[in-house]
Amino acid sequence: MDSNLSGGIILKKKALTSALIALLLSSTTAAGGVNLVQAAGNNHAQSFDFSLPLDNHQQFIQQIAPVAKNAAKQYGLYPSVMMAQAILESDWGTSSASQAPNYNYFGIKGDYNGSAVQMATQEWSPESDYYTINSSFRRYPSMKASFADNGNLLRSDYYYSGAWRENASTYRDATAWLQGRYATDPEYANKLNQLIKTYNLNQYDGTADNTAPTAATNTANKQTAKLSSDRGRIKLYSPLGVALPSSSLKPGATCTFGETRYINGQKFYRVSTYEWLNADDVVAIN
Repeated sequence: MDSNLSGGIILKKKALTSALIALLLSSTTAAGGVNLVQAAGNNHAQSFDFSLPLDNHQQFIQQIAPVAKNAAKQYGLYPSVMMAQAILESDWGTSSASQAPNYNYFGIKGDYNGSAVQMATQEWSPESDYYTINSSFRRYPSMKASFADNGNLLRSDYYYSGAWRENASTYRDATAWLQGRYATDPEYANKLNQLIKTYNLNQYDGTADNTAPTAATNTANKQTAKLSSDRGRIKLYSPLGVALPSSSLKPGATCTFGETRYINGQKFYRVSTYEWLNADDVVAIN
């Protein structure tokens, strides 16, 4: 189920590459290693040498951690989930898609500023189990661009709102929401959770204030809106005009906005990066 965002580019990754589908984290060993087992229905499992990859795993984690933290902070997501996705989708940065000059760590389909690469990938369906298709995948100029684009994908479409940090109490809530939406793999959330648990990736999540990221203030273009006082909490909306379940404003309060947009014929004011106020809830503008 691919989705089209603004610009008409199909972005959503709905499958895992053949190499990474073969790897399912199951448990930690007594010696501190991990057991990787073959995913159900997959006939492309690869042998895994536990002695060397464990060192490589830690190096990869250290490499992506600061990039993931910055992107997750910018887009209001869990760094641990973003890191687990990058590990799983890129097979620890060894997949062809993630290698230079592609730098696609999340298997996002489509093109990035017109740049793409054709590759084989595996999809899953209840009728066919795993099957291989050829698809066009985004090609990025850097790892940073790949992580930022993944964050933008998850944040800019309300379809993924359950993975937003203000809507997900734990990283497990976020991974559960991604299953069946970001990927067709029926074990997707479990694989992400096992990676996060095994490698203690949630240490990078820190303490969240459970709010959406806010836009930088530009006082030169800001206006002040006074909200209606004759109703309950004033709802805020996504860039698609969908009410955000965990975001609202106090009746009668004032707030600033810097942009006006019509969504489905209805006027909205932008009060933060990803939050919009319905003009019907405003009684005066200064």
